[in-house]
Amino acid sequence: MGLYKKFFLLALLGCNAVFLFAQTFRFTQYTTHNGLLIDNVYSAAQDENGFIWFGTDFGISKFDGSRFRNYTRKEGIASKAITDIVYAGGDSCIFLSYPGTVQSIHGNGKINTIAAVEFFALHQIIKHGSSFYFYQRNKTQLGILQNGRVKLHQVDSILNTTGIILHAVASFANAGLAFCTNQGLFLVNNGTIKSLLQGQDVYYAILKKDSTITAVANNQIRESDNNFQFSAKGTALPPKTFIYNMVADEELTVWLRGMDKGVYRWQNNKLDEMSVALGLQNKAVHKFFIDRQSNTWMCTEGAGILFRKQNSFINYETQEGLSNNRVLQLLKSGNNLFIGTGNGISVKTGKTIKALPLPETRIGLKYVYKMFSALGSDLGVNVTNSFPADTAANSYIKYAKLGNYSLVHTTWMAAWQEQANTFWFADAKNISKTVNGKAADLYHLDSFHIRKVYDIIKFENKVFTGTSDGLIQIENERVKLIDTIPGQTLGEVFQFLQDKNQRLWVATENGLFIYENGNFKPVPKGKSTGSNYCRSITEDNNGKIWCATWDGIFETDGKSRINYSTTTGIMSKTCNAILYDSVVNELYIGTDNGLSVIQKDNLQRNAAYSKVFMDCMVNDSVMVEGGASLNASQNNLRFYLSVPYYNGNDEINYEYKLDNGDWVTTTNPDVLLSDLSGGKHTFYARAKSNEQLITKSDASFAVTIKNPFYKIWWFWLPAAVLVQLIIVWIISWYNKRIREKKIAAQQQLAELASLKQQAFTSLMNPHFIFNALNSIQHYINKQDRITANKYLSDFATLVRRSFDTAQKAFVPLDEELETVRLYLQLEKMRFTDKFNYSITLNKEAETEEWMLPGMVLQPFLENAVLHGLSPLSNNGLLNIDIKAADNTLYITITDNGIGMQRSRLFRKDKKHNSRGMQLIQERLQILSRLSPNPIQLTITEHTPGAENPGTCIQLVMPQQVYELYVQSTAAMLSKQQGL
Repeated sequence: MGLYKKFFLLALLGCNAVFLFAQTFRFTQYTTHNGLLIDNVYSAAQDENGFIWFGTDFGISKFDGSRFRNYTRKEGIASKAITDIVYAGGDSCIFLSYPGTVQSIHGNGKINTIAAVEFFALHQIIKHGSSFYFYQRNKTQLGILQNGRVKLHQVDSILNTTGIILHAVASFANAGLAFCTNQGLFLVNNGTIKSLLQGQDVYYAILKKDSTITAVANNQIRESDNNFQFSAKGTALPPKTFIYNMVADEELTVWLRGMDKGVYRWQNNKLDEMSVALGLQNKAVHKFFIDRQSNTWMCTEGAGILFRKQNSFINYETQEGLSNNRVLQLLKSGNNLFIGTGNGISVKTGKTIKALPLPETRIGLKYVYKMFSALGSDLGVNVTNSFPADTAANSYIKYAKLGNYSLVHTTWMAAWQEQANTFWFADAKNISKTVNGKAADLYHLDSFHIRKVYDIIKFENKVFTGTSDGLIQIENERVKLIDTIPGQTLGEVFQFLQDKNQRLWVATENGLFIYENGNFKPVPKGKSTGSNYCRSITEDNNGKIWCATWDGIFETDGKSRINYSTTTGIMSKTCNAILYDSVVNELYIGTDNGLSVIQKDNLQRNAAYSKVFMDCMVNDSVMVEGGASLNASQNNLRFYLSVPYYNGNDEINYEYKLDNGDWVTTTNPDVLLSDLSGGKHTFYARAKSNEQLITKSDASFAVTIKNPFYKIWWFWLPAAVLVQLIIVWIISWYNKRIREKKIAAQQQLAELASLKQQAFTSLMNPHFIFNALNSIQHYINKQDRITANKYLSDFATLVRRSFDTAQKAFVPLDEELETVRLYLQLEKMRFTDKFNYSITLNKEAETEEWMLPGMVLQPFLENAVLHGLSPLSNNGLLNIDIKAADNTLYITITDNGIGMQRSRLFRKDKKHNSRGMQLIQERLQILSRLSPNPIQLTITEHTPGAENPGTCIQLVMPQQVYELYVQSTAAMLSKQQGL
């Protein structure tokens, strides 16, 4: 178990180390959740207005310090992947659109194409002087953009060396252009070439602000001196680590990005792997970027953007000498800053911090919650040997500083020096006044049941004591507890401060108060979003009050306040103590994560920005510039307002107006103006914070919108004429429509009559009649009177049925089948039994409800007998199969005759031309127009490939055709009678 415990403790310490390390760097992350276009970010650049432009895997994102504006192929980017971007001057940047397009983007979002390079893919671009250099890593070519023209060069010719492979190019300012190659580092400056690290494989190099070079050569980090002389020995990188990008921040810390997705920090000749500390496990940093405010940006793959704000804060933690990272009290005495922590006192002299030993207590934890100078040059300290939540009075011990950090034990918890020889002391039980070291007055607090005492002061002949239960006031020997004021509770009272204007400030858990004219008045919070838990206060040289809260610090003049928090570099939002040192003009801020020290003037925000920046988009699709002239339909304008990198913590309120209208206040930076009228318009905007303007002048945006044509005076006369013409046309169209319907009805009746006539005249093939008469004559000549009489009787019946059927458009199925049987029987007799036939019906078809067009089957049967079966010598077979299902009749006629192809040859030889099949097909097509489900007719070979393939005729007859025919006939007759 002992081994497991050790392992667990080591793992816990490792996790704590990583956590503290990450907290030390405090990177802010921006991803798609914040409006970033995509979390794969390749590069960054900053323009003159302070906007940061990020090249991503899906386009470009523009950042103003609070929100993103995105540009994609829709706005003119050649391809989605932006491999690199660089500042070009003014409000424009030049970027590489992978694989080979060089483009520019301007502050208003306008994108121009400069050149297309077809010879190699573009990875990086840098600016050196007035020229731009772009290249692909590990290649031999370099593109140079000068005066808007692109030329390609071989690196060999530039460096006067053969066999060069280019890894990277960097601008070394006045030192020239640096080429990192497989043969060393070359500096090209005004035509001269200086070779460094000769023969070594140099992957990357940067020139730091101290005029030294850090380079990665042969998988080692090499450092030079100011004369660019490199030391003989470098620091080895981890195996198989290829450095892709480097940068050095203000502290000369070098950040390196490895191709193995590792992120490294090089500082004080020590290399640290940072991926875990930065939360970038299995994610890569494509590029580091330092902006003009010395902030560090990391463009990552999959993790968006990491941002580390660089400011003048110097932060101290336990590794810099603090006894404990929880800083509770601050006291300046001479050149020493005494720092009360959660575990004793530390002393800061200059930039050095060391722990001040205190005598051991029973438990050992020395929780310092109050320090004060109450005994001349001595230091008074309140210490608890437990946590402050412990309410036992004997938990608190007071020490006094005498001589060289030696401490003696006393008993008081708070003290204040009224005069050189007069002091006030207080604890949870009593308030005491001493004169010349002797007790003068004693006031008992037992009746108030006070748990803790924080501070004591005499002001306007009143003694005030801040406690955990409110404020104790002693006036005219009377002691009273004040825990509320009109409309508000004081709560815990932590500290008093008498300012230069002889006002008393009171820091409480419920806000900051001013005591004037016998009354406590709260300091207004305004629209500030910061905390109101005021733990400590101090006054600067300008008479401003600074307050430490549990949500950062704020500065106030009693009317408004300015908040500062971790975004400005403070180590933690939980601030317990604050102290201003007028000698060095520094603010000391004690937090739960350590001590933050800053030059006060460096924390000041810009008093006023020039103007609000405005981007304007028409109809949410097209960016326009001021002074644009727009069409009448382009009357929806969306303005995007921003104050780039506003460094105050209070909310920005934008005010805008259109033309001479009233100012409108909003916290939303997106302003939509819909349905603007035609004419000239001017949009104005400005920015405020805490009811104070933060912009020096109003920004304006002018635009002209053309009037719609229907508001032009000459539009109405032609419009009236047009309306009259439309009315006349409608009337004419209506009359024409009636005439067309009348004509169509007449045409349809004529067509039906014509079809009836055609059906009547084509019911019987003349050849059939001639052959039938010949057959009767034949039987008479043979004196076969029985057969002749039967044949003649059947023939007469068939002719009579044909005449009857010709008068009807539709006949019942059983009548049609009876006609078919008569016809086939006559043909069978005429051809002396060359074929047999059969007719089959399923159960659903054996009803009287099915109707067929009259004589619809006879042409098909005649065609089968005459052209398919008659050429056979014997054994002909003709089958008729009728089925009914789903209100549809399925009729299939098959024979084993000679087939369609051979039949056509016989007919060609005999010059026979029958119109029966053509007429029946036309008739079926006309009937099919009546129904959404048309009649279907297919004619195919019955047995393809056989000697006598025969013929198969399939007829699909929806019952709906007959029903719609009846309806349409009735409607036509009705219209005909009406007309």
